[in-house]
Amino acid sequence: MPVEGRLREGMVYVSEQVDRLYKQGYGEIVGSELELHPLEAAFLVWRGRLRVLGERGEVGLRDLMRLFVSEPRAFLKYVVYSDLRRRERLVVYERSTDFLRLYPKGARVGEVAAKDLILPLSEDQPIPHKYILDTVEKVAKLRKGLILAVVDDEMNVTYYRAQNFLPDKRTGYDVEELPELVGTLVGDRVIVFDERAGDLYAKGFWGHPLGVDKPEPFKQYEEPLQLPLIEAIYLSSKGKLRVETYDGKILDLDELRRIFSEVREGSRIRERVFRYWRDLGYVPKAGSKYGADFLIYERGPGLEHAPYLCVAGSVGDKVRPVDLIRSGRVATSVRKDLIVSLVSGEHVVSYKMSWFKP
Repeated sequence: MPVEGRLREGMVYVSEQVDRLYKQGYGEIVGSELELHPLEAAFLVWRGRLRVLGERGEVGLRDLMRLFVSEPRAFLKYVVYSDLRRRERLVVYERSTDFLRLYPKGARVGEVAAKDLILPLSEDQPIPHKYILDTVEKVAKLRKGLILAVVDDEMNVTYYRAQNFLPDKRTGYDVEELPELVGTLVGDRVIVFDERAGDLYAKGFWGHPLGVDKPEPFKQYEEPLQLPLIEAIYLSSKGKLRVETYDGKILDLDELRRIFSEVREGSRIRERVFRYWRDLGYVPKAGSKYGADFLIYERGPGLEHAPYLCVAGSVGDKVRPVDLIRSGRVATSVRKDLIVSLVSGEHVVSYKMSWFKP
């Protein structure tokens, strides 16, 4: 039999099974009664565990929803709350925040603390990267984990854990050890025909030897080396590469960046993020076949599978959660973490996303 509640001033009050419902994560105890938010009451009514009475008789699911749908993100909260409850997870509605509070499996309120905060998001509603970064930081200060719950048009929910990511500086590839070489601009690539071009790949995985499908690590290839523009710009900025046209015109950094901007959208952001990872000692390579900007290697191709897929952006940019989820699904399918690296002034900040199964 469902318990009975009374609707008063926008809340539902229950006077039976108060302690039991509270330990299951429902409502707040006020005096001798359990005060339920309409969102919680709506779920219990939908599950047949609660019957709500008002001044004019029984209050149904439609009327209870009417009481909370005007709140920002309220219906998204209800969808995620219901999804987690149906999965038999203990989740608590937080009235004064954007979050839901998720407890460990099998827990009861009062026995252990909640470990994670859930942030419901609509898949197509753009949100600033800064909002995600600020939320990650805010939740970390509370010593909780942050889980993004993305709701699609059919009310399916996908969950991803988001957290700050600060990669360690690595050693092993010193750009100062590279020879100073000359490359030729060919379309949107730079080709190095010098016999010492093999040093570039052998001493840091720069470029790709022409006609070699899977170059071996550290091998000195005799073939010409093709460099993507982003790598040519980096090496040029370090004084290790001079780029010329076929008629002998020398292309300075500004000219290389202009050409790069014509062939790659968001070129300056991509270059800045590439530089960030290379300066830390990682090996970023094109990640387009995985729908990302970069594959990030800790040691290099042929020595390992890249542990990260990286999406580059600006802190001021907005992103659709569905785009993050798409990249995240690809990363999960190939056993990688998705890193979102964002340019913020003179710095690059990152957060990591990994699939979460409730």
